Amino acid sequence: MKHSDIAKQMVVENSLMKYLIEGMRHMLAWKTDGPEFARKLSTFRFIAGSFQRHLERLLNLEERDGYMKIVLEEKPNPNMAEAVAALKQEHGEFRKAIERILERLEKVTPSDHATLSSIEGDVNRLLDQFQAHTTKEADLMQEAFERDDGGEG
Repeated sequence: MKHSDIAKQMVVENSLMKYLIEGMRHMLAWKTDGPEFARKLSTFRFIAGSFQRHLERLLNLEERDGYMKIVLEEKPNPNMAEAVAALKQEHGEFRKAIERILERLEKVTPSDHATLSSIEGDVNRLLDQFQAHTTKEADLMQEAFERDDGGEG
């Protein structure tokens, strides 16, 4: 696959992820009236599942066909390999975190405000961590592809 094709796909996939993150943040800000929050919980489960599916897709693309593979192939040095390994480790942590969140969401009842609040806090932290991770990825790509390797002169 050409680098330009990979770059175009990553732009689309990351744009979709931004929309899902925005949707999650809107859902988290949703204030419920009354003792039950069945509608909010239904929406929360739906968008969290959508986020998890797209997160998995995005992480798999990055690891297998995206920037990680290219960085390791085209910029083979220990620093880049360590940075890619650290980012892959974070991918594993994101996968585990969203899986735990989804499991908890399936078990929470429409009247358990304390548990929902706890889950919402976990989701906020996950979204913040993911956005920081995305910045690290962008920094790595910039370093890998804009760095002059010398030799001309």
